[in-house]
Amino acid sequence: MSTKISPEEFYDKFAPTYDVDTKTPTVNVQHVNEAAKIFQKYNSFASGSVLDIGCGTGLISDLLPGELEYTGIDISGKMLQFAAQRGYKTIHKPIEAAIADIPDNSYDFVFALSSLLFVEDINSIINNINRIARKAMLLSIDNLTEDYIREFTVTVYNHSQVPIPNTKEDYFIRGWTSPTTGITIQTRMIYVEKTN
Repeated sequence: MSTKISPEEFYDKFAPTYDVDTKTPTVNVQHVNEAAKIFQKYNSFASGSVLDIGCGTGLISDLLPGELEYTGIDISGKMLQFAAQRGYKTIHKPIEAAIADIPDNSYDFVFALSSLLFVEDINSIINNINRIARKAMLLSIDNLTEDYIREFTVTVYNHSQVPIPNTKEDYFIRGWTSPTTGITIQTRMIYVEKTN
């Protein structure tokens, strides 16, 4: 069994080729396109603020029309450099540390797309996302296989069965194929509208 590395080390190395790699037929990232489709279904030409948790390079912002202002949290400073080039305000911290400091109802929309696999306490993160979002939450949670958890070079957790109440959308798709292990991951797509 290989020694695990930190998410920061992994994504700092991956950052320069991330956008190109995720668009290749082998990796075939579908969860980002599916997230954009869900968001547009309920928010055509939306305006407002978005907190993108584990934003990576900010790829989702290329897919959404409207007047949206993005803030991204990521542990990888190199990923955040690319997100900043897309106009993101950036927060360079682990998800757990960053999200705990954000005030209630401070963003219209909160996204977390295939980024929650790195956090151990998913319930705390979901509660914080719910606390922060004014209008809606858009999540994709990966259904990680035992092989993937064992073989991937970073410690990850399968939170795909976590209960999330009041969903408008909640279904699984073929999310992506790991460029490092070759394992295809099913992803649970979740959309929750907040009621005031």
